Parts: sequence; structure tokens; C-alpha cells
Amino acid sequence: MRMRGVMVALCIFLGVTLVQAQDFVSRFLEMHQPDSNLTCITISPKMMKKIVSSDAGKNEELLDMIAELRSMQLLKAQVGGESYYTAAVELLDKNNKRFETFAVDTHNDSANSRVAVCKKHEDIIELVMLTNVGEQFTVVNFTGNMDEEFISRLTEIFAKPIDEASSDN
Repeated sequence: MRMRGVMVALCIFLGVTLVQAQDFVSRFLEMHQPDSNLTCITISPKMMKKIVSSDAGKNEELLDMIAELRSMQLLKAQVGGESYYTAAVELLDKNNKRFETFAVDTHNDSANSRVAVCKKHEDIIELVMLTNVGEQFTVVNFTGNMDEEFISRLTEIFAKPIDEASSDN
């Protein structure tokens, strides 16, 4: 519980100090501070490479994709998922000049999911994946240089069951 509080405080501090960047997770945290239900983890490309390269398969394609990223943020809540999801969608809609809806999953009655992108010219510079399943809410936010192939590959990885994704080479 104490570690969770430290992580939330760290995320809020990062959110405040990274106001210039104004990525989606920073904006969302700014709207919801202080909120001990939200847990944020930021992973640098260097750390992502270490995680991927430590895998026995050493997926070179995935390493190349990660090399183009500046950061990945994972924001989670174990309670209040639907209200967080609604607030996140409203934030995307409010910033519709910046974020464009890329995909919405309407095929699953028990879950909500949405993918939005921010483009600079035709290049995708930010990817936001929102999910709400029951009480759980998750945002995965990538910044860097991405393309539709990256998003397709990422969607394949996240769509697999955990045991299948971990055994994929």
C-alpha cells in the first residue's frame, strides 16, 4: 500500500514537471490529482529494450519498433473503471483537434476499448489505448515515432492471452 502511494506521488510529480510534454496520461493525471486509485508507471525505451532483449527469443522486430519510442506510460485503476473510462473518452473528445479516434471496440458488451492517435503531419507521435473491463481501467500511452504497422503489431500482442503472448518468439 505504501509503495502504491509512492508511485502515485511520483506520477503526480512527473505529471506536473512534464506539463510541457502534455501527453495524454499527464493531462489525465492532472485532472484527477490527488487520486490514490490511479497507479502510473513510466517505462523508458532503454528499459523496454532490456525487457524485450532478456526474453529468450530476442524479437528483433519488436526491438526495432521500440527504438522509435520515447516513452510508454501505463495508468491503471482497479476500482471505478467505468467512470475513469468515461472521463478519459471525454478528455479525448475535448482534445479532438489533437487526438483522432483510430479504433473503437463495440463487439464486446462486458468491456470498452478505444485507440486514439495524435499525428504531426502524417506521422503518429502519440498512441493512446483505453480499456475498461468491469471495475478495471487501463491506459497505455506511447510517445515517439509510430506508424499503422506498429499499431497493428501492438494490437496483436495485446490481443493475445498472456500465456500465448509470453511464449511468442
